[in-house]
Amino acid sequence: MANKKEDLSILRYCANTLDPHIDDLKKAAKNILKRNDIEDVHDLRVASRRIRSTLNAFADHLPKKQLNSWMKDTRAITKAYGKVRDLDVQLDLINRLYSETQDSKLRTGLRRIQLRLEQKRKSLQEKTAQSTQSLLESTAIDDLSNWVSQMMENSVDEEFYSPALYQLGYKQIQNRLDEFLFYEVFIFDIQRVEELHSMRISAKKLRYSLEIFADLYRNETDFAQKITRQAQDFLGEIHDCDVWIDFLPLFMQKEYERIKSFYGYTRPYRRIRPGIEYLIANRKQEREKLYQTFLKDWKDWKLKETWLNLRKVIFLTSLEIQSQSIPPETTQENSDNLIENSQDATGDVPPLE
Repeated sequence: MANKKEDLSILRYCANTLDPHIDDLKKAAKNILKRNDIEDVHDLRVASRRIRSTLNAFADHLPKKQLNSWMKDTRAITKAYGKVRDLDVQLDLINRLYSETQDSKLRTGLRRIQLRLEQKRKSLQEKTAQSTQSLLESTAIDDLSNWVSQMMENSVDEEFYSPALYQLGYKQIQNRLDEFLFYEVFIFDIQRVEELHSMRISAKKLRYSLEIFADLYRNETDFAQKITRQAQDFLGEIHDCDVWIDFLPLFMQKEYERIKSFYGYTRPYRRIRPGIEYLIANRKQEREKLYQTFLKDWKDWKLKETWLNLRKVIFLTSLEIQSQSIPPETTQENSDNLIENSQDATGDVPPLE
C-alpha cells in the first residue's frame, strides 16, 4: 500500500499532467466562439480526451465523487463536438478535391456533396456555440482546475517520483500496449474494417498513456510514442476512407429520391452521379494506398522490435526503482529472479507484480 508521501507523489504528478490540458481546453473553447477555424474544434477535443485519459490513469487515487463529475463533463465535451469535427474533416477534403478537379462533369457531383455537408455543418453551428458556452461555464471543469491548482500549491520543493507512481505508469502502459497489440492479428486482412477502427482507438489510448508518463521515464519512451502516433494516423485516415465509402452510396440514393420527388423525373440525377462515383473510387484507391503503406511500416516496426523495446524500457526502469526501495541484502536476489522471469515464450515482458 502506498504511504502518504507516495500518494502525494502520484497526485502531484496527476495535477501537473492535467494543468496544461485544462488550459488548452479553455483556450480552444474561447477561440471557437471568436473565429471559425476547424483546428480549434480539433484542439478542444484532443484536450478533453487527454484530460479523460489522465483521469482514467489515476482514477484509483482521485476523490470518487469529484472524479465522476469530472469524467462526465469531459466525456460530454468530446461527444458534443464529434459530429462537428467529422463534418469539418469531410468538408476540408471535398473543398480540396473540388478545387483540384477541372472536369465539369465531376465538379457538379462534388459540388452537390459540398452543399449538403455545408448545410449539415450550418445546422450544427448554433448547437456548437451553446456547447462551447456551457463548457466555459462548467462548474465541474472549474472544480477540476481548482483541485489541480491546490495540488500544485501543495507540492514540495524537491521532485519525488515514488515507486508506487512508477508501478502505476508501468501497468498503465503495459495494459494499453496489450490492448493495442490484440488487434495485430487482424491487420493483414484489408476487409477488417471494424477491427482496424478499434485498433485506431487503442493506438490513441496507448499514445496518451505514453504522453502522460513520458516525464516519468525521462522521455526514453518517446520513440514508441512517435510510432504509435504514426500508426494512429494511418488507421485514422483509413477509417475516414471507410466512412466515405459507406456514406456515399446512401448519399446517392437520397439525392436520387430528392430529385425524383422535386422534379417528378430523374434526369438531373445524371449530372451529379459521375462526381459522386469519382469520389467513391478516389476514397477506395486512397484506402488501398494507406493500407499498404501502414502494413509495410508495421513490418518495419516489428523488425526493429519497437514494442518489445518499449516493454524493456518500462520494465528496467521499474526494476531499477524497485531495487532502490528494498533492503540491500535482498536486492540482488530479487533482481535476479525478476530478470530470469521477465520474458515469456514470445519475448514479451510480463507485468511486475
